[in-house]
Amino acid sequence: MSGDLVGRVAVVTGAGGGIGLACVQHLHAAGARIVGADLDVSGLESLTASGEVLGVPADLRDPRGAATVMEAAAGAFGRIDILVNNAGVAPVRSGFLETGDADWNATLELNLLGYVRAARAAIPMMRSAGAGVLIHIASEAARMPNPRLPDYSVSKAAVLMLSKVLAAEFTSQGIRSNVVSPAFIRSPIYDRPGGIAESLAEEFGVDKETALRRYVELNRIPVGRLGTADEVAAVVAFLASERASFISGANFAVDGGVTPTV
Repeated sequence: MSGDLVGRVAVVTGAGGGIGLACVQHLHAAGARIVGADLDVSGLESLTASGEVLGVPADLRDPRGAATVMEAAAGAFGRIDILVNNAGVAPVRSGFLETGDADWNATLELNLLGYVRAARAAIPMMRSAGAGVLIHIASEAARMPNPRLPDYSVSKAAVLMLSKVLAAEFTSQGIRSNVVSPAFIRSPIYDRPGGIAESLAEEFGVDKETALRRYVELNRIPVGRLGTADEVAAVVAFLASERASFISGANFAVDGGVTPTV
């Protein structure tokens, strides 16, 4: 993996923590220069001193947010070779009927339109270079709907089709588009205040760690544990490299074997 991406420039959205930060670390370790975008980029501080990682504060819900990030990448490094679409939200809901229009709009604005706008801003530079890689972080919630995450599940299903559409149009122009779909990854979605761990602890009447162990058992995760952000980022780094040059329009599940569909 080391050296696979020397000379490449990657943009990672949602780079301030969790899967996004792990992607920055893995891509940088493979030799890429990185622009990491997030509302809060303080998590990138330990990497920015090298001069090869740039943190750009940005709100991907803003229609101009993605374009601002790509302009910063072009200004700093002169090109964009890889886009990792990762910025997203996963609000825990009490159910479908309690999820209103404002909730749906807020989730789709970031989880879907944020990806659309980032791709639209990055592709012209990739097309000029005759090569590029688009990697979209979705979720196995796209194929295994979660009643606690109705709007999130639908937004991630849309990401699967977005990647297919992009692959159909741009693969022949040297731009590959693929999806990585994590499931049951121990990320800030689980551990933040009001997140999945807290919700489960309240439901089961136990502490968070006990609740998460019960969660693993109830969901029958074959590997017997939650996954890690590093395990997702390793797949992203592979897809970003030339070792994946024959792969486009695909969806890679990083789910511990839990997805029951073909």
